[in-house]
Amino acid sequence: MITVASVRAILSGIAFLALVQSCTVGDRNVPSVWPQRAVVPYAEVAVEGGEAPFSMGGYGSDMAFSAVDTTFWLLTDRGPNVDGRLPDSKVFLQPDFVPCIGVFRCEGDTLRRVRTIALRDSTGRPFCGLPNVSEGATGETAFSIGGDVLSVGMQKGIDPEGLALMPDGSFWVSDEYGPFLMHFSADGRCMQVRSPFNGGLPTAYAHRRPNRGMEGLCANRTGTLLYGMLQSPMPESAAYASADELPLCVISLATDEMREYLYPLDRAAEGVSALACVNDSTLLVLERDGTFPVDGKGFKRIYRVSLPQAVPGRPVRLDKVLEVDVLQAVPGYVHDKAEGMALVGDSVIVVVNDDDFGVATGDGEMPYKPKLNPSGRLDFNELVFIRHRMEEQMDGGPRQP
Repeated sequence: MITVASVRAILSGIAFLALVQSCTVGDRNVPSVWPQRAVVPYAEVAVEGGEAPFSMGGYGSDMAFSAVDTTFWLLTDRGPNVDGRLPDSKVFLQPDFVPCIGVFRCEGDTLRRVRTIALRDSTGRPFCGLPNVSEGATGETAFSIGGDVLSVGMQKGIDPEGLALMPDGSFWVSDEYGPFLMHFSADGRCMQVRSPFNGGLPTAYAHRRPNRGMEGLCANRTGTLLYGMLQSPMPESAAYASADELPLCVISLATDEMREYLYPLDRAAEGVSALACVNDSTLLVLERDGTFPVDGKGFKRIYRVSLPQAVPGRPVRLDKVLEVDVLQAVPGYVHDKAEGMALVGDSVIVVVNDDDFGVATGDGEMPYKPKLNPSGRLDFNELVFIRHRMEEQMDGGPRQP
């Protein structure tokens, strides 16, 4: 039955497509028409010893767009897990999960997976998602759903949170366990690691809060600069710690020079989840709370920051400007964790959510339960497309540091 609401939704979708089609696209390879939303496909997976399946999706930890072949690269985190009953414990529903990237192409209002890139170490051994026990460890203990203590064994555990594509087909991933920045070949083999322990990242980052490491990551279009931001303020014991400022670093891959900034976090936000590069001196920053929207209310916002010149070793405090309120721009948004963001051309911002593989911490005998969004549906990964031209900063053009 066709209702007034459905007619309005159809008209809204047609209007959106017309607006996007009429916009100017900065890259000739980038299509000018996108849907309002695109659902990421997933499959249900049974859990041995569990009463309910989880969804093998999880493609929402971060996102990047490739204008070369018009694909969206979606990053998983460490796999399906929930909080355990003991302090600093996690229950992993699939301990052998290998963090990976799903490469998808948009077809109508759905995505088709083109390929999967499993993340592997320098020897070719697949990483796992279990807590890392070496430098930069979080202190967490991993348990199976049956209550057994899990160990990484010969593998290394990583918790991927940020993704940046490079012009040569390689890519960088931020690992929240370290924090580490890991450079991968196009086929997913780790080639280089930057950390606070080897001089590749500011040494103060070693004091990051557990599970609050480097969440935001992006690169400029030429692949010469990396931008990384911690998810939450650092503990009071850390250098330049503040209750409302997040460390941001800019790394020149050619010279290893690092510039440091302090980003002001909104009090309503739980942290920063993603970065996108507009030009060499302008970034988009995605802040969010950690709850589902209620009656369209909540905190999922995208800010713009300009990066002034900075003296190495002396962090500069930044100012920010509200660019997009996601909940206003996307009526009916039902997800709690808006975690990935990409800028397509110069007119479309795309945001993806982390669905936590459709599971949440249990409140009874079972350690987990289905993660339901406000619509009563099992939460799922979804790309939302926001038509938004950024005249002021695009007209300014890139500026080299």
